Amino acid sequence: MQPPDLNFLYVLQALADERSVSRAADRLGLTQPAVSHALGKLRTLFQDDLFVRAGPVMAPTPVGEQLIEGVARVLAMVQQEIWSTKAFDATTTERTFSVCLSDMGMIVILPRLLAAFRERAPLATLKPIQLPSMELAGALQDGKVDLAIGYLGKLGDNLHQQSLFRRSLVGIVKAGTKRKKVSMTLEQFVERKHVVAGTLALTNQLLERELRQQGARLKVGVEVPFLLAVPNLVAMSDFIAAVPDELATLFARLANVEVFPLPIKLPDLTVQQFWHARFHNDAGHRWLRGVVAETLGQGWKDQA
Repeated sequence: MQPPDLNFLYVLQALADERSVSRAADRLGLTQPAVSHALGKLRTLFQDDLFVRAGPVMAPTPVGEQLIEGVARVLAMVQQEIWSTKAFDATTTERTFSVCLSDMGMIVILPRLLAAFRERAPLATLKPIQLPSMELAGALQDGKVDLAIGYLGKLGDNLHQQSLFRRSLVGIVKAGTKRKKVSMTLEQFVERKHVVAGTLALTNQLLERELRQQGARLKVGVEVPFLLAVPNLVAMSDFIAAVPDELATLFARLANVEVFPLPIKLPDLTVQQFWHARFHNDAGHRWLRGVVAETLGQGWKDQA
């Protein structure tokens, strides 16, 4: 005889709780004969009465009690590990979300995301990580990284992306004593040596390409691996640097530098968030993407 379908779990649970075929039927939204028929099939399957009349109620036999205990464990697991996957409560979750950020993202984006987490998901953990770009698509697919945020170009197939904000490039130069507004011609810009940060490789490539179209080239005075080395090097030398505008504002507070508009027209860069299709419908992941989009949506730099 073939075992009944797994609906028998709910029948046994209802009988165990209600101790009455009629009340179990009402609880399950079934007719009394349907529950009686299901109980009959279970009695045949387990070769035991399972429930017997004991005064006004149905009491479980020893085999019935054993089944009731197993049913409770199984249904608790179903509730916790299957049905609850659709539910996500940011205020109580202890989930860890991993986000890949560049050095610049760690400096200007991470503090804002941490503040949003403190307010909306105080028990959750935001884990910032860094990976080489060639490893990022695989990490997103495997779930090692929930999101990647930045100006990253095309990362690979099966990845979703959403534009967050646009960034423009500006220049920084050692501040003068009079703090007057700085301007620079293209000729002056290309004659000065530049501090270049390896972290801004894509940004540097864009600037060099546009300069080549103008018949000029970038003079690199020093190339550094870390962004935070840039403002002090500029403040203590005749070097200049081209950096994203949200960084320039911070650098002007960290070191004796002034910000000036670049003398060359460059397209704005779009910062996006990327995630893999595997996690597109995950409730927690949707919440994370929503927080990122709201926190870093266009205009956030004006509020900083």
